[in-house]
Amino acid sequence: MLRPKPSGAPVTSLDEIKGRAVRMTTGALPAGRERRDLVRREAIVRRIEAEFHDMPGLVLSLKQASRFLGVDEGACARILATLVQAGVLKRSTNEYYSRREPGH
Repeated sequence: MLRPKPSGAPVTSLDEIKGRAVRMTTGALPAGRERRDLVRREAIVRRIEAEFHDMPGLVLSLKQASRFLGVDEGACARILATLVQAGVLKRSTNEYYSRREPGH
């Protein structure tokens, strides 16, 4: 597939693409700073909980939940596991998540 260069000329192979160095830091964060955005995470948890509450018959696999909720699969798995531990959701033996009904 040909893709135009910034100059407008087509690029015929990946060998023609010039890379640039990417700077990454691996050092520790300053004291008191959390790597994760906890406010954002809590908002996502509340939204996921609300989706299952608003649609009582909703049953999703991890992949489906990730796509439906717009959350990457790793984060979605952690959030769903947290909601299962909190008793908000239940996970079936075939790994589908649904709302835990009161009293169950």
